[in-house]
Amino acid sequence: MRMKTALSLLYIVLSMIGIADAGYITVNEYLIPGREVVCGPGFDCSSVLDSPYAHIGPFPLAVLGLVFYSTVFILGVLNFLEVDVRPFFNRLANKLKLNKLSPIRFITTHELLVFLTIFGALFSLYLLIVMGYILRAWCQFCLISAGTSMSLFLITILYTTLVQNRSLFVLKNLNFKIFSFLYKNLLKPMLFLFDAEKVHNSFTSFGEVLGNFGLTQKITHASFAFKHPTTAKKIDGITFPNRIGLSAGFDYNASLTGILPDVGFGWHTIGTITYEPYAGNPTPRLKRLPESKGLLVNKGLKNIGARGIIKKLEGRKFRIPTGVSIASTNKLFKNTKEQIVDILMSFKLFEESRVDLSYYELNISCPNTFGGEPFTTPGRLKLLLTALDKLDITKPLYVKMPIDQSEEDTLQLLKVLDKYNIQGVILGNLTKNKNNPAVSKTERKIWREGKGNVSGKATWELSNNLIKLTKKKYKKRFTIIGTGGIFTAADADKKLKLGADLVQLITGMVFEGPQLLGEISHLQARKKLAN
Repeated sequence: MRMKTALSLLYIVLSMIGIADAGYITVNEYLIPGREVVCGPGFDCSSVLDSPYAHIGPFPLAVLGLVFYSTVFILGVLNFLEVDVRPFFNRLANKLKLNKLSPIRFITTHELLVFLTIFGALFSLYLLIVMGYILRAWCQFCLISAGTSMSLFLITILYTTLVQNRSLFVLKNLNFKIFSFLYKNLLKPMLFLFDAEKVHNSFTSFGEVLGNFGLTQKITHASFAFKHPTTAKKIDGITFPNRIGLSAGFDYNASLTGILPDVGFGWHTIGTITYEPYAGNPTPRLKRLPESKGLLVNKGLKNIGARGIIKKLEGRKFRIPTGVSIASTNKLFKNTKEQIVDILMSFKLFEESRVDLSYYELNISCPNTFGGEPFTTPGRLKLLLTALDKLDITKPLYVKMPIDQSEEDTLQLLKVLDKYNIQGVILGNLTKNKNNPAVSKTERKIWREGKGNVSGKATWELSNNLIKLTKKKYKKRFTIIGTGGIFTAADADKKLKLGADLVQLITGMVFEGPQLLGEISHLQARKKLAN
């Protein structure tokens, strides 16, 4: 009872702070002509409040914020007094001549607070991104509002779980739907106006900052992640909180280890890492292909090198299983032996380090390097794996396979892998086939005129076919990791049904939003409970 009273009062107190904050901006900026909002040192309120982002149509955000916090205040008071608002909505439904089963008849005060606070938190996150990465100016009153709305959302989470003792299934499902709508209709159209690699770098930097503080981790977790005991899976001696991983190619300099668990990932691959640092192929290195739901990637294994990554990660404890993807340095080698030694040196450095890795990935299929894919033939692959076996690697090793090879060529490579200390395969990588029918004609022309290879929906069927083939021929011999074309929870579920033990993604998150991870875990938990 004390907990309920305390949390109910917090709704009222926090909404009053929001009213005072939004009210101050409204009065000073809009009701007193010529009077500017007084901002503290280090802030630039004018740049923010005078920008196009400070309005939605004719309405100033400060006025909308005042309405938002006033509504939360009224609902908070009703919730504290335990006023049942359902009779009111029942009468409203009758006047509107709605069906007797209409959801409006059964809405409670708390459910209204859930909807409002989720919306407020997600919209505040959007405004923080606008200030930090578009306007590059901060308004202290906007930050107070963002902190207040995020806190209200956390109160909602606590109230739902501790007071009402309700499952988070309904709450999280609503949360994911709201954020999906906001991301696709508001944030993504804006982000897609800017260079893809610059947006990626900005989000990586932003994510690194979020991962450094307990409060921002908790807010991110409450907004995006879905955690449930039924989603956990033990594979190769590793317990994965859920089966969705971040594929190599996104966090290539290990910047996101602190925040990815809170976004909703169950495991995380850093890299791909090479023995020597590489600054990346000439720009442009990343382009969006919106019609084809893909990315044209030409980073060429950009990373700070094995020693740089080890220095960055030694002594750090990871909250989810974390591995590193390793390939040969992106340069021309004198011969195959020299290239194998380059790969072995990276493995040796990580084996001798104090980095808390759970597994390794051997990337033999990056098509954007000087040497192409030299270890995707049985003979050369045998040479590499024979040398690797001599290192007596202490952690599970997964091989990232090419995606464009024929079934016969794939089976030849799997036959080689079967003879070595390889625990699993990742199926697969970027597609090089510029006649791929999943890429639109317009974007195929862009691809041919540029450099790089394609991720996303163009790899969907290719990946699925390889998963089926590997499962059929090798049953449980290999842990199968499905990568390519996952844009919905149903997509991930299909890969798992085809035989994948784990799944990875990158492009789907770029096009659909970070709530996709929670949606996948949400579906998997529901299916488990239904069985």
